[in-house]
Amino acid sequence: MSSLATRAPAAVRPASATTLMRVAAEAAVFSAAIHLWVAPEHLREWWLYGAFFLTAAAAQSLLAWLVLHRASLLVLVGGIWGNLAIIATYVASRTVGLPLTPPHAGHVTHSHLPVAGGVGNGVPIYPGAGSSGNVEAVGTLDLFALSAELVLVVALVGMLPAGPRRRMTNVLLGIGLAVWALRAVVALT
Repeated sequence: MSSLATRAPAAVRPASATTLMRVAAEAAVFSAAIHLWVAPEHLREWWLYGAFFLTAAAAQSLLAWLVLHRASLLVLVGGIWGNLAIIATYVASRTVGLPLTPPHAGHVTHSHLPVAGGVGNGVPIYPGAGSSGNVEAVGTLDLFALSAELVLVVALVGMLPAGPRRRMTNVLLGIGLAVWALRAVVALT
């Protein structure tokens, strides 16, 4: 059999480790740059918000370097969970609000993108939503950072060895299904 007959088509060939490393590092740097860019605005709002953005930028910059130079299993798994935590914080800040607010924060309303299940301004109905008054509007830079972080998570999962990659994929799928189920239960009540 010729070597061409045994090779998988390009569409099903896995990405090379070098490609995944570069994609992960570039996504981390891009996301870190956005976090650094918006940090001054958040520092003016409250020092804790600004510290979060500076910490996220520093951690994602460090992750980019570690992925290129010392991509151990601990680095990959830590990068996955760290970026998922940033994504979860972002989603919470745009849907139900953050539990920590500046001491002087008043109830501010923002216009939001239309969201399935939303009423009025498009904010989905969740228990406690609206009572905190600190739900933020979705911005263009938000969506760029979110996209980069999702690409980063996918690339990091792809870099894992086969066994840990399979387990991580199953755990992430389970979490996703649990969140959907919880949303369905909340919507039905």
